Amino acid sequence: MGRLDGKVAIITGGARGQGEAEARLFCDEGAKVVIGDVLEDEGRAVAADIGDACSFVSMDVRQPESWKVALDAAAAYGTLNVLVNNAAVMHFASIVDHSVEDYMRVVEINQLGCFLGMQAAFPVMKEGGGGAIVNVSSIDGLQAKNGILAYAATKWAIRGMTKVAALEFGHHGVRVN
Repeated sequence: MGRLDGKVAIITGGARGQGEAEARLFCDEGAKVVIGDVLEDEGRAVAADIGDACSFVSMDVRQPESWKVALDAAAAYGTLNVLVNNAAVMHFASIVDHSVEDYMRVVEINQLGCFLGMQAAFPVMKEGGGGAIVNVSSIDGLQAKNGILAYAATKWAIRGMTKVAALEFGHHGVRVN
């Protein structure tokens, strides 16, 4: 038996890197996983390589309708138990060289995407009797470095959002870390 037998998870940004590793680990531990990502070819390849325990949905975490698609895909496996808000991007530029567009793109994917994920998953988890939401921050949510203003701002924000969500959702059986 795996530690996640019978669990259903959505992992955003699961087409490569940390999200792919999370998806593989979850499935190895017995979970059914929906990978959501904008990288369609890579995401489909990862899901196919993992096998029947994993599926892929094309997903832009900034779009509420993408969350509906991911929730529907997870429901095909059963009740959603876990959300890993992993999708993120970085933009390297000094503060004076950051365009508003570049800054907002990072905020929308990293921070808004995390918010929309919690907002979408919580009612389903509450109805299902509980669950766990993991919001992936970064060491850059604890310290400062040159050239990553938007990324650091979003990762600091995710830490605060997670604490608020833990307070609001915890008494409904949904842990947020």
